Amino acid sequence: MKLTKLNDDSSWFWEFDSFSVLVDPWFTTQQVDLAPWFSKQQHFREQPQLADLPPYNVIFISHPFTDHCNKETLLQLPPDILLIAATNVLRKIKSWHHFKHLLPLDEAPFEITRITKASIWDPVHHAFLIKSNNTALLYAPHGLKQDLKDTKVDILIGTSTLFKLPFFLGGTINLGAEKLIEVAKFCEAKLILNTHDEQKLGSGLVEVFAKKKYVAAHPSIRYLDRGECIEWPLNLSNS
Repeated sequence: MKLTKLNDDSSWFWEFDSFSVLVDPWFTTQQVDLAPWFSKQQHFREQPQLADLPPYNVIFISHPFTDHCNKETLLQLPPDILLIAATNVLRKIKSWHHFKHLLPLDEAPFEITRITKASIWDPVHHAFLIKSNNTALLYAPHGLKQDLKDTKVDILIGTSTLFKLPFFLGGTINLGAEKLIEVAKFCEAKLILNTHDEQKLGSGLVEVFAKKKYVAAHPSIRYLDRGECIEWPLNLSNS
C-alpha cells in the first residue's frame, strides 16, 4: 500500500491492489460551510493542479462537509470516474448531476467499511476501515470518539489538531493528538500518519469561537509534507 499526502489538509492519494484512490480532494482556494458569514476557510499554500495528479480510478469522499466533499473541486473531475461514499454523502453529490457512477461503501470494489455508527448527534467523528491483502488502514480525519471492538490495524490516519467550538456550533471538531494516540494504542496501529492539520485562514462566526491547538511534531506520529509518500510495509528508504 502506497499513501501520498496531496495537501496540508486531508486530501490523499492511496494505491493498493489495482486501485488508485483520490481521497477528499479540496484544491480550490477556499471552502464555505453554510455561508461565508458562518464559516469560510482558505488555504495558505498553493494547491495541486488537477492536471498534475497521478491517474486514479476511484474517488472516495469521507464526509459531506466542504473541506472533504468540495463541490468546486469535484465538478472539475471526470464524470466517468467511480465515486464511493456513505449514503448521506452520495445524496449530496447526486444532486449535482455530474458523476455517472456512484456507489455506497458496501458496494465498493474493494473492502471499505465505516466502522462508526451514524448519528445525528455526531456527524463528524467517523472512521473508515480499508483492507488490502494483509494490510488494514483506519482513516479518521477528525478523530474517533466511539470505542472500537476487536479492530486491529497497521496504519492509522488521523488529526493531531485540537479544534474546539462551543456545543451549539458542534463542540470539539478535531480531537487532537492525545486522542489519536489513545485510538492508536487501542487498535495496535504500527504507523500513525497525521491529516487534517492545516493551519488555514478562517473567517466568520465559527472562527470567532474557535479554539485551536496545533501540534507540529510528536514522537509517535509521522508527519508527511504535501507530495510526500510512504509505503507499507515500510522499507529502508522511508522508515
